[in-house]
Amino acid sequence: MNPLVSVVLPVYNVEKYISACMDSILNQTFQDFEIIVIDDCSTDNTINVITSYKDARIRIIKKEENKGLIDSLNIGFKEANGKYIARVDGDDINAIDRFEKQYNFLEKNREIKVCGSWLKSFGAYDKEIKHKEFHEQIKAQLLLSNPMSLGATMLNKEAYKNFDFKKEMLHVEDYDFWARTAWVCKMHNLQEVLYYYRTHQNQVSTKFKKIQLQNDIIIKLNLYKKLEYDSIKFTDSFLTKLLYTKEFISLKEFKLFFEWKKQLIKQNKRLKVFGNKPFKTILEKIVDSLIYSVYFVGDRKGIDKTWRLKALFILPFSNSLHILKKKVSYN
Repeated sequence: MNPLVSVVLPVYNVEKYISACMDSILNQTFQDFEIIVIDDCSTDNTINVITSYKDARIRIIKKEENKGLIDSLNIGFKEANGKYIARVDGDDINAIDRFEKQYNFLEKNREIKVCGSWLKSFGAYDKEIKHKEFHEQIKAQLLLSNPMSLGATMLNKEAYKNFDFKKEMLHVEDYDFWARTAWVCKMHNLQEVLYYYRTHQNQVSTKFKKIQLQNDIIIKLNLYKKLEYDSIKFTDSFLTKLLYTKEFISLKEFKLFFEWKKQLIKQNKRLKVFGNKPFKTILEKIVDSLIYSVYFVGDRKGIDKTWRLKALFILPFSNSLHILKKKVSYN
């Protein structure tokens, strides 16, 4: 008889941390699971530590060649026998009741296909990550950032069987996965910390930040294109420049940005790609970020007092009024 949950655990040289991770899995209040360890050719003592547990639920798949995390994830998802897949990273720790709470939620809410949670980091720095709760909020949040932490999720295997992790989306494979699946699989984040994320100097977000940022932009632009705006008028290079760089922007480009925003709202109302309320909330955050960069931080190249004064007449009235009330210095 197959287990209810398959724990997919990719590992590579995590000897120092794997015992704490394994203990947090094996001591769960929910016990009907298998653990699929995918070893990406570890060169330390990681696998010996895992085999020392002598638990029949542990299954180890040793890869013949080091092909990276994305390859390991695809193997693990394919090999999973459970109704649900729980993702865990080998240097992280699960709350003792994580599996029980996520399993019960998915069983009671069958329309939801993946359940995540809040996270708390530890190690190099401490921070609590509070993901949005409901599907429409999560979907809109995709336009800004990754709205779910893959390592902290439990997924319905049947719902995700036709999706895999794309090797070309290196170091943003989870973000890309949600951006492609959110339109057919409903998502939810439990509003409590159920996963503890270890931070250290060698993690992906530190070592490969430039690649991450480049692939982040690809994901976000593809999401915007779902709204079928005028991509000839509002080109990828234009949007990248305004949204994701600190390069100088002309007043003409600044005005064009607000025309793009209006078109997005109109298109979303027609196409219903995102929920209207969460979508407008996200758009306002994007507008605020651009305005903050230009008026409050002053980190846009070549922006001077004259430019800022002229731009006040381009801004929507409410934004201009907010800036004037703040008594911004244009020097």
